[in-house]
Amino acid sequence: MSSLRHPWIVASILSGAVAAWMGLGTLHDFQHADSLLTVLISTQKWTPFFWGQDRFGMLVPLLAIPIRHPLANMLAQGWIMTVAALLAPFALTRFLTGRAGAWMAVGACTNTLFLLIARPAVQFDWLVTQPYALSISLGFAGLIVGEHERPGWSRGIAAFVLLALACWVNIGSVVMLAIGALLKGSRRVWLLSLQAAAASLAALAARYLTAAHTITALAPPGKWPNGWWQLLAGTSDVAVRAGVEIVVGAATIAALVWLWKNDALPPRRTVAALLAMGVGTWLVLGTSLWVGMNRYSFRYMYPTLMIAATGVSIVFAALLARWTKALSIASLCAMAVVAIAGYGAPSLGRVERGLDDRFGRQSAAIVHAGAIVIAGDYWRVWPAVFHANLTLARAHTRAQVFGLAFRSEETDPLWKNDSRQARIAAWPHDRSIGMVAAEHSVTLTPVGHEGEIDLYTASW
Repeated sequence: MSSLRHPWIVASILSGAVAAWMGLGTLHDFQHADSLLTVLISTQKWTPFFWGQDRFGMLVPLLAIPIRHPLANMLAQGWIMTVAALLAPFALTRFLTGRAGAWMAVGACTNTLFLLIARPAVQFDWLVTQPYALSISLGFAGLIVGEHERPGWSRGIAAFVLLALACWVNIGSVVMLAIGALLKGSRRVWLLSLQAAAASLAALAARYLTAAHTITALAPPGKWPNGWWQLLAGTSDVAVRAGVEIVVGAATIAALVWLWKNDALPPRRTVAALLAMGVGTWLVLGTSLWVGMNRYSFRYMYPTLMIAATGVSIVFAALLARWTKALSIASLCAMAVVAIAGYGAPSLGRVERGLDDRFGRQSAAIVHAGAIVIAGDYWRVWPAVFHANLTLARAHTRAQVFGLAFRSEETDPLWKNDSRQARIAAWPHDRSIGMVAAEHSVTLTPVGHEGEIDLYTASW
């Protein structure tokens, strides 16, 4: 891009700074069992995929393994994921528009739209919890490297590694990447070959490196239209205010009409690629039996929504094509200002107090009782396990507390030692305790209470 020098350095530094600000602001107010489980995967038992499945590659928990403190690990993983999410529209647009395009402005505009429109919980989901943005950043970075005008083995290897990592993190990204390479790649056969090899390697890893396997079958064709409709209908839950998408859509249509009358529409191939990637991803998702089993949750539409926001940003960038450099600078500034205003002043103490208030009510009792396992409902157990370990880390002890719940199979061997007995904590009236214990071949014997928790001894 000719309008700014060293654009990738600028985008990366700004994204890193914004991600750090958000991470020490209110971003982590929305932590939950799924998001905190990646901290435990990093600090207790790393596996190639998210515990109990074969779909979400644990690249970021692997990178964070040297960071043993639970809070520091959580912040580090959140920062990496957020940086990748902020860079995703930059990477996508850079591939679609080329080096000389207004990709810097479009990427920043896309992030700004997202930060203004999406609900805070959705922002956390996209920026931290879900694998889509990370795989998009890695994948399109691989495509950019792979189609460099001066090809060589080193670039080919780098491109393959990036694409393999993208497919490992989320193999579903191959649909978007393949459509993009087919419609906009300058070396289509080479890029598609790299993707095929990367996807095959990721599929083999999913097949042989985990015992749990996700359903890959298609839903009956008669259910596809209903799946497509439910995915579209679910996107209404993304915006912070009802009707925002309609206003943005109307403004985009008006801008397109003006551009058409003035013969200044964005390049047709770029528009076609965006439409094909967005629609293609949506249609493929609607045919998936797994997505249907998950009630067509709107989170599966995040990549399509990012593509749509990128398209809107491309349209408005075309309106200001004469001032690309100024637009780039203004968009980057707007992205930073919106993030700073939306997430408040950074405060590590505030982040800790938020975690204590939400998850730490029983931690002191659990630690005082000497419990090494917390058993029960998935959504209560894993945040409690995280906070109990945070409490132990604050006391500068190497002891750990584990979970006995859905997805705990990987750590069961870590506390089932030769003593054949362990102290377990649980919540009163949690009906899932007996079921979970039976599933993991554990016999529980009540021994008393400590504060608001019940205590058991476990044998196996």
